[in-house]
Amino acid sequence: MATMDLSSDLVEEILSRVPARSLVRLRSTCKQWEALIAEPRFVNKHLSHMRYREQQFTVFNNEHIVSPLFGSTTSYVGIDFNKPENCGVKLPFPIALSPAINISHCDGLLLYVTKSMLLVANPLLSQKRWIKCSEGFDHSMDAYGLGYLFNQSSGFYDYKVVRFRCGIKNSSRVEVYAFKSDSWKVVVDTNFGGFDGLPLSSVCLRGTPYWLGYNKSGNELMSIQSFDFSKERFEPLFLPPQSIGSRNLVKYISLGIVRGDQLSLLLECHETSKLHLWVMKQQHWSRMMTVDVPQDAIYGKYFSSFVERNGRLALLIKSRNISIYIGGENQDFKRFEYFTGLGPMLSDCCYIQSLLQIPGFSR
Repeated sequence: MATMDLSSDLVEEILSRVPARSLVRLRSTCKQWEALIAEPRFVNKHLSHMRYREQQFTVFNNEHIVSPLFGSTTSYVGIDFNKPENCGVKLPFPIALSPAINISHCDGLLLYVTKSMLLVANPLLSQKRWIKCSEGFDHSMDAYGLGYLFNQSSGFYDYKVVRFRCGIKNSSRVEVYAFKSDSWKVVVDTNFGGFDGLPLSSVCLRGTPYWLGYNKSGNELMSIQSFDFSKERFEPLFLPPQSIGSRNLVKYISLGIVRGDQLSLLLECHETSKLHLWVMKQQHWSRMMTVDVPQDAIYGKYFSSFVERNGRLALLIKSRNISIYIGGENQDFKRFEYFTGLGPMLSDCCYIQSLLQIPGFSR
């Protein structure tokens, strides 16, 4: 059947389920497709499908350090771990020239924190936008979150960045950057106590950034904080019972997102040396699985995790090399060596590529 015989609604439905990388290549084949793929409504629809479908680790490495000919790249490791894909998507700038201190993401947009400025980029679309930092910028003590709120009048999302100061001796100054106005503003939230240092981990779920860190109160207890861009205030989230305690009781803990729409917490206790995966359902934590730590990964460092469709846990662990472990309850972990010959790893996450254009981007 020829494409012209298909209804426009059916074509849109089919294209909304095609991976973003393939759609970028398809844009030039048909003007109607190119126009459709650029529509914000279609981009949001495509994202909603990909959140549930695409599960992959994204490794941000710096090949520029190995050879100045390469620049910085991202590499993707998808569901078929027997064939990790080093697709080498170029980042918009060599990170070696402007070292990234931290990387976070939302809907395919990456937020890089460098020593002097912020950069928002979509590597797939080769788009970038530099953000000037407001007064008092301190990359070593400022935490960031990228997210959005729904604009009722336009019917689209307004993307924003929130920044707050960490550290026991620092005031918890909070600022919000709006892409639309290209400006920062100070937000007063008297209920936010802050963290005693930079957060241990962070994620963005449905436009809301979350951070996990130790409270500034000095009791060495952890907390989860989210930021509501519509109310411009922080909201605390309680922790599962096993994660409540001092830092001496917890060997590893990290936030994540399960199956596209559920906040998760991966926890390893010193006492049991078991990994517990907790998932937030209807404002309550439930333990999804408990697994033994892979024996040859005891001395490694966890970076990212996600749950496969068949319920197995995927872990990215770094020791001498970067390895991926797949396993589950009552299952031995299978190990896949990966990424041993390229430049230093800067960061990684469970990142979803998207067609979302950077707000205010112009070539």
